[in-house]
Amino acid sequence: MNTNKKILLKTFTWYIAHLTVATSIAFFITNSVKIAATIASAEIIWEAILFYAHEKAWNKLGKKIK
Repeated sequence: MNTNKKILLKTFTWYIAHLTVATSIAFFITNSVKIAATIASAEIIWEAILFYAHEKAWNKLGKKIK
């Protein structure tokens, strides 16, 4: 398996694991599947946006760190 496919597969499996944990925690707090799924979905989307912004910042600032 080439590196890009492996990274993509690893990313996908990580997000599935994370979504499962986030949904479970939200369900235990709210006792509602609908609310838990909404919270977990919003969290996953927000995390992806923040991760992208974080990577962009590190790519820009990381060049200045020696």
